[in-house]
Amino acid sequence: MSLAAQTDVGRASIAQENSAPRAVQLDIPRLGVQSGAKARRLALSAIIFAALSLLVLAFGSTIQGIDYHALVHTLSHFPAAAIGGSILATAVSFAAVIGRDICAVYYVGARTPRLAPVVAGFCGTALGNAVGFGTLTGAAVRYRIYRAAGIRSDDIARLLLFVAGGFGLGLAGFGGLTTLIEAVPVSHLLEWPTTFLQVVAGGALAGSIILLLFGLRGPVRIGGFCLAPPSKAIAGMQLGLTGVRLFAAATALWMLLPGASIDFLSFAAIFSAATALGVVSSLPGGIGIFEAAVFWAFAGHASVDQIAAALLAYRGIYFAMPVVLSAALLAIFEARLAIGTRNPTAGDPLIEAAARLTPRFMGVIAFATGVMLLVSGATPTFGHRLAILSMQLPLWVVETSHFMGSLLGVVFLFVARGLFERRDGAWWLALLMATASLGLSLAKGLAYGEAGFLAIVICLLLATKRQFDRPASMLDHPFTLGWIAAAGLIVIATSAIFFVAFRNADYTARDLWWQFEFDAQAPRALRALLGAAVLAVAIGLWQLLRPPKGLATRPNPMVLGQASRIIRAQDRSQAMLALMGDKSLMFSQTGDAFIMYGKRGRSWIALFDPVGPVKEWPELIKGFVALAASHGGRAAFYQIRPENLPFYLDAGLSVMKLGEEACVQLAAFELRGGASAHLRYALKRGEREGLTFDLVPPHQTARVMDALTDVSVEWLRSRRTREKGFSIAAFEPAYLGSQWVALARQGDVPVAFATVMTTGTFQEASVGLMRHTAMASPYAMEFLFTKLILELKDIRYRSLSLGMAPLSGVLAAPLSSRWHRLGEMIWRYGTRLYNFQGLRVFKNKFNPVWEPRYLAASGTLSPFVILADATALISGRFRGAGARTQNE
Repeated sequence: MSLAAQTDVGRASIAQENSAPRAVQLDIPRLGVQSGAKARRLALSAIIFAALSLLVLAFGSTIQGIDYHALVHTLSHFPAAAIGGSILATAVSFAAVIGRDICAVYYVGARTPRLAPVVAGFCGTALGNAVGFGTLTGAAVRYRIYRAAGIRSDDIARLLLFVAGGFGLGLAGFGGLTTLIEAVPVSHLLEWPTTFLQVVAGGALAGSIILLLFGLRGPVRIGGFCLAPPSKAIAGMQLGLTGVRLFAAATALWMLLPGASIDFLSFAAIFSAATALGVVSSLPGGIGIFEAAVFWAFAGHASVDQIAAALLAYRGIYFAMPVVLSAALLAIFEARLAIGTRNPTAGDPLIEAAARLTPRFMGVIAFATGVMLLVSGATPTFGHRLAILSMQLPLWVVETSHFMGSLLGVVFLFVARGLFERRDGAWWLALLMATASLGLSLAKGLAYGEAGFLAIVICLLLATKRQFDRPASMLDHPFTLGWIAAAGLIVIATSAIFFVAFRNADYTARDLWWQFEFDAQAPRALRALLGAAVLAVAIGLWQLLRPPKGLATRPNPMVLGQASRIIRAQDRSQAMLALMGDKSLMFSQTGDAFIMYGKRGRSWIALFDPVGPVKEWPELIKGFVALAASHGGRAAFYQIRPENLPFYLDAGLSVMKLGEEACVQLAAFELRGGASAHLRYALKRGEREGLTFDLVPPHQTARVMDALTDVSVEWLRSRRTREKGFSIAAFEPAYLGSQWVALARQGDVPVAFATVMTTGTFQEASVGLMRHTAMASPYAMEFLFTKLILELKDIRYRSLSLGMAPLSGVLAAPLSSRWHRLGEMIWRYGTRLYNFQGLRVFKNKFNPVWEPRYLAASGTLSPFVILADATALISGRFRGAGARTQNE
């Protein structure tokens, strides 16, 4: 991944213009701080772009001299001994890296599990090599691991400085020593004065030795803390291990180079210099800078094709392979966590911290996948494989597969950012694209290696699904200019590869674009490259020009207090869900009414009808629709009542049925008659089993809160689920403290409860949270609800809402919409996914009146996207994911 992309990982550029009604909660950035950071990122991206452009210009002739077919032949005919030796040297190099981390842990005097330095050293270095900013990126990985291992933050800072300083001194010492030993050959190779090289190399070596022997006697102050000098033994060990790392890394490349006339020590000196230049450039693995130095040093000593093949193989072995192995290691940790309590390592903070690093590695792998697909689409396919395909598949399948593979490669470049940010939408898209690309890679040219890599990517994605827990779409956050520039650079580089691979094509031929034959590989690759370039430009322009996206934020206590006063003065008890604090609030101009809403991706979803005087609703509804539209979003109102549909139709929204809500009319509720026989039996059976009922008022809820907590925890554990949100009440003690609690005890032990939401008008009540223990009587919930209904009837409440049964009453008719047809099918056959019919059967026991509930949304396809986003909001995965409070 390019450095420009790396600098933007985890950042989102969000404009926050507020043009909606009063008290809409939007995040207002601190422009001074952000503008300075943005300017620095833009400057850094410009410098990197300029540096890479200069490299292309400087080594354009070298690139033009590469024979693609000779390069491929060299890559496919590497001796097994050379590949094995390079892999072995890579293993030795990373073992030295792990040894350096163990040494650093001893330096700070910490005690950690043996696994900590292994994971921190190996994974941190692998990610740093691949992404760039080697020290900073590796430091982020090491910090997470060592913090989870129990090392204090200030000690981790010392450890990181010790590792970085040791690498710098070791690089200077190793490079100086090898250059001094081979000063004459290196000077002839580089055409530099021998004396000059000896002075520079001697100074670097002497500086390292002097600093090791005499310069580490007193503490060094860096920033706000003091760095104690290490003992000579630890410092020497750190420098020695750094030397081993560099020696092995140089060997890994040396094994792949052709039998050259340059001896190993001379090469090691050049390798050290190239590594130093790569570190200074902060490019991913010094890409471009490192290659330029090697090409320059070997000019005239080996063919360009052989050098390029060795460098590509080295990048794959020393850089790509450790990233994939790191991701596999973290995926194993994730699998061990998923096993649960059956595994003794489950819950281990170190294992959990390591697993949480998975998205970073999957982001790198996704970016690399995109590069692989683009390069594959821009290069020729082996002729004998095309011959096999020509006998098995029609031409249009090969052409389409080739074109679509390149388009998916572009999308992978952008999906990588979503994976870095743990977006579940990015995970789903990456999985679908990897699966599709696997089939396309075989259909376009029997690319077995490409298909094998995609199979590994699919396995890693499946193994790490749990870590992508931020419910936002892949394009939820706008891409920054740096990321778009990175994708553009990849497309430009792919174009250069295309012209190298097809240098003999006749580009002046007018019919080049329209040649459709199995052996017309240049036209096919050219069409795929053009499609990829157009798609990349389209995504970039869309991201840069689309409207700014607002950020829904949580209400503060003052705002919740204002909402509470409005709720108490009206009848709709379900409005109490606004006080959970997980939804944003938008007030009318007078402040007498509000809308509660959640936001996921581009979906702005209001829950229920507006709360407050009806005369305020038209302004609120239209203002909310305008607010969503101003940020390029889609507005929706979830679970609205039928009598209020004209308000939404007037606002230009379309309506579709969601299901039906069970409302018990308390005045008409009776236990007499055959329709209530099962309720009478539940009461008698519950009393025989020792069940008792208590309706606890809000001011006494605190005395039973511990018992409610025990019941809730057991209920969640037994169902292997977690708290929901949005339209479903969650167990929040502060929120529950404002409600009545219907509590069932069995032998004086609380076994079931249900919270009851009410308002100050004492007209309508709604069931909020309901849970029970596994040991409760099977009749406990029927007993509890029947008693609750009778109590509310005595208090003279008008109705009790038992909540909505999704898709209930969504029936297909001759003129029904596609949604009604799909809804009826899900209602009938979707029992394995959700107990749709069972939920209605249970609620029907209490003889309710079923009232329809609707979704009002903008657009034709938007309702289906909104339903998916509403499901994610209800799942509760957004809770605690960085939401802010108004005026924070």
